[in-house]
Amino acid sequence: MSTPHVQPANWYPDPSGAQFLRYWDGAAWTTHTRPAPNAAARAGAPAAAPMVMYPQQIPARIPVGVWRGPVDSRPAVRDIFDAVRVCVQKYARFDGRASRPEFWYAQLASLIIVFAVILVVWIPVVGWLALLALWAFAMASIVPLLAVTVRRLRDAGFYWAWIFLSLAPFGGIALLVMCAQPSKHP
Repeated sequence: MSTPHVQPANWYPDPSGAQFLRYWDGAAWTTHTRPAPNAAARAGAPAAAPMVMYPQQIPARIPVGVWRGPVDSRPAVRDIFDAVRVCVQKYARFDGRASRPEFWYAQLASLIIVFAVILVVWIPVVGWLALLALWAFAMASIVPLLAVTVRRLRDAGFYWAWIFLSLAPFGGIALLVMCAQPSKHP
């Protein structure tokens, strides 16, 4: 297993797309900014040292207000289809972190499937087949939904064993509140 490449502290292009550089201290973005080298050359100032571009695949549509550092290894989840794809790709991966959209869209997808089956259960023959399909879906989705919950707890800054809180009376509500907390990591 390889360790993730950590980018060194340096000046990098601002991730929000502005025309200036922002300082990355090796762990998080700082509030320190300076003009980009091409803007300084136009003003007649001497050119700055060449900057090192960090390796990051920027999605075609960056969510507004979201800053993703160069060491953020979480996949960019923009809609329910991305969340389902990530949960299937990380089927039994309990390590790492999961963003709030990844967790909530995965939960929403499973609820939509359950409600769709409930709507057709009353049909005589199709209902039995739908219940059989729901049982197969439930068995197949236990592990990925547990894995995304553990990753979400870790991203929110909680220990993974808090997932057992859902076994206590009203513990599921407390677990949902814990999963709704913002990320504690850059």
